[in-house]
Amino acid sequence: MGATEVIASGGGTRNPVLMRMLGQRLPGVALRSSDELGLPSAAKEAYAFAVLGFLTVHGLPGTDPAATGARHARVLGSITPGRDGLRLPPAARERPVRLVLE
Repeated sequence: MGATEVIASGGGTRNPVLMRMLGQRLPGVALRSSDELGLPSAAKEAYAFAVLGFLTVHGLPGTDPAATGARHARVLGSITPGRDGLRLPPAARERPVRLVLE
């Protein structure tokens, strides 16, 4: 099954030559920037790290073996308590399935 749509993000989306070349290599595939979907390309990393932090704090894996090639799903990173200790929320039972930006 081939891709039907590609969402590009990051600084390269502002490079018209790069976007044109990408479009040429993906004939018949819709090419849009994440900006069109409400996720500013310049903020992509900030949102990604916020999601990874959320997953870690809630005890949810940040890897998916099917997508990353990792052997097992794992919680990423660690949370280090500050001087006043740390209260974590209870572990979540389910992983989030979407990110809604308002």
